[in-house]
Amino acid sequence: VVTFCGLVRDMNLDNSVSSLFLEHYPGMTEKSLLSIIELARDKWPLGRIRVVHRVGRLQVSEQIVFVGVTSQHRQVAFQGAEFIMDFLKTQAPFWKKETTKDGQYWVDAKQSDNHKAKLWGI
Repeated sequence: VVTFCGLVRDMNLDNSVSSLFLEHYPGMTEKSLLSIIELARDKWPLGRIRVVHRVGRLQVSEQIVFVGVTSQHRQVAFQGAEFIMDFLKTQAPFWKKETTKDGQYWVDAKQSDNHKAKLWGI
């Protein structure tokens, strides 16, 4: 069993973050999450998978995402969980707006996240 719990960070791009607001389109988001779960299942022999992604206003240190993956072999579970997280960071239909001392800003995927997703073929 591999689990990952992501928290809202207090820093991004050398700027202090006080909160984060996530928007999404219900229906589209759920369909996208089901799609990535199926893609992960196509790549690896995975057991149960759970993805929970919060939306709305979140404060620093609050949980934003949970990914849980089971498999008979740990490496497979780790790869499946990492694949799902890389998809969530680059492809899932969530729009993030950070609040900083200098104002509010929409956040794009980082170049390093996009590079990692490309390695998976996402």
